[in-house]
Amino acid sequence: MIDSDGKNVGVKPLREALSMAQQRGLDLVEIAPNATPPVCRMLEYGKFRYEQTKRERESRKHTATSKVKQVKFHVNISEHDYQMKLRQIEGFLEKHMKTKVSLMFRGREMAHQELGDQLMKRLAKDLDGHGQVETAAKLIGRIIHMVISPISGKHAKTHHAPAAAPGEAGRAEAARAMAVEVKFTPSPTPLPPPVQVRPSGDRPAPGSGVGLNTLEAAFNKAQSQK
Repeated sequence: MIDSDGKNVGVKPLREALSMAQQRGLDLVEIAPNATPPVCRMLEYGKFRYEQTKRERESRKHTATSKVKQVKFHVNISEHDYQMKLRQIEGFLEKHMKTKVSLMFRGREMAHQELGDQLMKRLAKDLDGHGQVETAAKLIGRIIHMVISPISGKHAKTHHAPAAAPGEAGRAEAARAMAVEVKFTPSPTPLPPPVQVRPSGDRPAPGSGVGLNTLEAAFNKAQSQK
């Protein structure tokens, strides 16, 4: 048995333990029934139950806060605010936290509930690939509620790398072309035209090399005779 100060007072018979607890104005509470022998404690049961309930409530509160987030919308939300809230919800879903979306109608906005439905449908479509609708949009009073839960990693949207710019693509293609060995067969060297050999008695063709040599020899002979 354990007293109110947390000290073990040893094994006591049940009647003796009850008598000790009544003398101190406390209750005898069994805290370890499966032990051998069972363990009891003297304490104020009302205070014990209050503290235990308080701890359980705080534990549930922290657990719910860490897993479920809430984002509020209005029918006349601007495009800039819509995109900001959309990125906020995507961030929650990437951290594996459920998100509760609430769209509130104010005053005469209740006459245009179709605008709220359109906004919720657009939000569910924009979040496709990041999360899935767990609880469909439902109007309760003046508020439309919708719960979106994260999806598993294998179905999550993957961001592909952007395509290379035209200049980068051209340089990459040129680099690949330079790396390829180009094999070709060189063309044969053209042969010079054949030289026609004429007999000594034939008259040389006009403009041919043979006629020029003959005139030069005759001119040199005439000069030597002088």
